Amino acid sequence: MTCLVMQKKCVDPVYDFIKKKQAEGKACKVAKIAGFNKFLKIYYARVMEVYQ
Repeated sequence: MTCLVMQKKCVDPVYDFIKKKQAEGKACKVAKIAGFNKFLKIYYARVMEVYQ
């Protein structure tokens, strides 16, 4: 998550989510953990699409 925050991509929902949480006043580590959880949900959904 640290590398993701350091390298801004044009369209990345996880990066945008982390920045939104930081703007809401969340601590940096809390925002990164929330972003990691969002990443895992997206990853799981994409993997399940492949196996169905």
